[in-house]
Amino acid sequence: MGSSKPAALVIGAGIAGIQAALDLADAGFPVYLVERESSVGGRMSQLDKTFPTLDCSSCILTPRMVEVGAHPLINLLTYTEVVGVEGEAGAFHVTLRRKPRYVDVDSCTGCGDCAKVCPIELPSRFNLGLSTHKAIYRRFPQAIPAAFVIEKRGRAPCRDACPIDQRAQGYIALIREGRFADAYRTIREENPFPSICGRVCNHKCEEACTRGKVDQPVSIMRLKRFVTDWALAHPDEVEIPRPKVEPTGKRVAIIGSGPAGLTCAQDLALKGHAVTVFEALPVAGGMLRVGIPSYRLPYELVEKEINDILSLGVELKLNHRVEDVTALLDQGYDAVFVAVGAHRGMWLPIPGVDLPQVLSAIDFLREVSLGKYPDLAGKRVIVVGGGDVAMDAACTALRVGWQQAERNGGQPPEVHIVYRRSSAELPAQPVERRQAEEEGVIFDFLVTPVEILSDDQGNVRAVRCVRMELGEPDESGRRRPVPIEGSEFEMPADVVIFAIGARPDLSCLPEEVARTRRETIVVDPETLATSVPGVFAGGDAVTGMAFVVDAIAAGHKAARSIDAYLRGEQPAPSAEVPVATLSEEEARAMVEAGQASPAPRHEPPQEPVAERVRDFREVFSGFTEEEAQAEAERCLACGVCSECNQCVYVCQKECILHEMQEETVELDVGAIIVATGFDLIDPRTKPEFGYGVYPNVLTGLEFERLSSASGPTAGDIILNGKKPKDVVFIHCVGSRDPHTGVPYCSRICCMYTAKHAHLVRDKLPDARITVFYIDMRAFGKGYEEFYDRVKHEKVVYRRGEPSEIFKRGDRLVVRADDTVLRRTVEVEADLVVLATAVVPRADTEAIAELLGLERTPDGFFKEAHPKYRPVESTRPGVFLAGCCQGPKDIPDTVAQGKAAAAAAMGVLSRLMEGKGEE
Repeated sequence: MGSSKPAALVIGAGIAGIQAALDLADAGFPVYLVERESSVGGRMSQLDKTFPTLDCSSCILTPRMVEVGAHPLINLLTYTEVVGVEGEAGAFHVTLRRKPRYVDVDSCTGCGDCAKVCPIELPSRFNLGLSTHKAIYRRFPQAIPAAFVIEKRGRAPCRDACPIDQRAQGYIALIREGRFADAYRTIREENPFPSICGRVCNHKCEEACTRGKVDQPVSIMRLKRFVTDWALAHPDEVEIPRPKVEPTGKRVAIIGSGPAGLTCAQDLALKGHAVTVFEALPVAGGMLRVGIPSYRLPYELVEKEINDILSLGVELKLNHRVEDVTALLDQGYDAVFVAVGAHRGMWLPIPGVDLPQVLSAIDFLREVSLGKYPDLAGKRVIVVGGGDVAMDAACTALRVGWQQAERNGGQPPEVHIVYRRSSAELPAQPVERRQAEEEGVIFDFLVTPVEILSDDQGNVRAVRCVRMELGEPDESGRRRPVPIEGSEFEMPADVVIFAIGARPDLSCLPEEVARTRRETIVVDPETLATSVPGVFAGGDAVTGMAFVVDAIAAGHKAARSIDAYLRGEQPAPSAEVPVATLSEEEARAMVEAGQASPAPRHEPPQEPVAERVRDFREVFSGFTEEEAQAEAERCLACGVCSECNQCVYVCQKECILHEMQEETVELDVGAIIVATGFDLIDPRTKPEFGYGVYPNVLTGLEFERLSSASGPTAGDIILNGKKPKDVVFIHCVGSRDPHTGVPYCSRICCMYTAKHAHLVRDKLPDARITVFYIDMRAFGKGYEEFYDRVKHEKVVYRRGEPSEIFKRGDRLVVRADDTVLRRTVEVEADLVVLATAVVPRADTEAIAELLGLERTPDGFFKEAHPKYRPVESTRPGVFLAGCCQGPKDIPDTVAQGKAAAAAAMGVLSRLMEGKGEE
């Protein structure tokens, strides 16, 4: 900081800390000024006027804030906390934790464009909940630093559960506001297949959704579908800017055009690499196109999203089977990504599986998707398996058979699903199972085939099965099915479809590429690199059969690794991000408080069963705009900031950094000044006053914000749209009350209540004003005169302690014992203001332990001696300033800040003398 002198640390940047820091810096000593909030200013920045002079608080404080922010010897460390202090006077070693602000302070101009587009509204802590601000905000207009800050509780659980980090809370927040085009852009940030994932995702996000602790999760997948359907219907309103990329001259071959391969192709194309995708089938999309039936995923949506990727310049070669991966490297490709999926069906090793009517579900679904239908009308179809593919095969068989029956005048098929475990263990998603049951698929549980029987012509006639019972759990955690002796029986059958898994075709790989026992590819889990340099692999070819979103995640990871490989770099490690967690009690409280809609989950309508089984129309309809917004209202916004990235898109300075991490800072200082301030007692400890029950019962600090020109009403004293006619102030709420409050006097309440009464008289000349007090303490310079002035402004002072506040009609009534009149009085009020007690900050005990300081019985930091060492703490080299040492007004706070600075200079000067410096 441009000085060879020893430095001081000031903890807390209220008026006491600011004054101490400025005095030290003006004397030539470097200062580290640490403040836990995003701006300096402390409590004084929340005040409207100061007593007894009635100067504007901001007019006094703001120049000092600007000065402390610009001083060359003051290193301002906002949004920072002290977490460790070691050493002794003259040689302290301090550890700080800098919370991520998510905005680069040096670049931010404070223009506020980010806040205009942010969809998240939060209660303003600065305005004590009387107004709101966005998740990206500046604490108050005069804040120093002037840069914005983003409030986050952590990563939303829905995003954390998603393999591709989909910003679900982000697009849900935008849907709630009716900003559907913006929501689509947010979705596309991580997802090249949003319409597909809006239909066939296994939606781990919903399993993690906190709303599920209250009733049911938000319908996240269906909301994604709504946005993508809306975008398709409004193409002129949707714009996804494409970054300008410089060609790198590198070529990448991708084998397989499924979700993993195409995702990788998109990402690499956006990095400037030339990408060619090889596909053995006549259509692109992999399992998206030939493995998922069109009643779940319309083919035109798959083609549309593939075309979006190809429009980036990706080359696609259909009907092009790659026989040798290494040949591609020989042809000049710099890297290869093997994403061949798992397209080889599997059968049980039982007699009869070689009969012509025995199919794998993989082959069956592929042939149907390509328009090749087997004859199923009037047939008995047995599907073996219990996963989603089994459900797809069964429901597809129904549709094929129905269409053939209606066309040829036959009967629809009878379709069974045979599963070796019980209903409870069925792995298919509940919605898939429910759909199959509704459509007439018959489930046979605890049954497994042991032989497929043929007739004299060599056609399937039956399946010999054995009944099972569940034994001990196996390696999957599910109870192992055990055959029941003597339980064999035959099920009539014409067609048998095995849906028990699939394997990849790895014939294109050289022998040196390592494989697992499951016939999948061995890769480095961090980079997806195989044992052959330049060859990477991902998706089902590595993991076995998984979900679409898992394949997309593999494509993203592969692209990052391949890009780093081509550039001769290492892939950047992903940072650990804390996850926002809310308890069931917290979640319920948010719903009850109106922070999220209490409405139940909205389920989209389905096509009638009698109609949908006759063709391949899409079963589920989408939300309407009104339904989507209503469903989005159910979101609890767990992460606070939704990470929708709208702020990033509008920031011309590119200073918003959502991936910013917490930092640890180490300092060596010679002296420490503690100026951490105070809290106010929660008036709900006095339930008789109705705070938190009656909205027109406020604390004194809330009244300050209401009265301030920079407050929520621009300085007008208005509640519920009305100006109060009767205003009551109550002294000593929590002070001088050893039973439900604190035993000491808070020293400032008498005078700031007098100030408040004056402000009401000044702004509401006709208001009736009553002040209930116990004793008046007007002990400072000009204080008694100010008190007399307020009394002459027709403010009624009643000596007595109110016993309760209650409602009579639409007005409040304050009941009190008047100790002068010696009788109980009742005063009606439209507004009641409580002068709440000054108490030690909630973290005072932790700070005391951290710094090795003693505390008074009241909980404030203890000075070394109240008479002749009033600013020294009980630890040498550590000094006290402001209300952290005890309640005091602003003049005394400033004086103590200057005194603490002078005392710290003494330590620093002696340190310089010990080093022989002048």
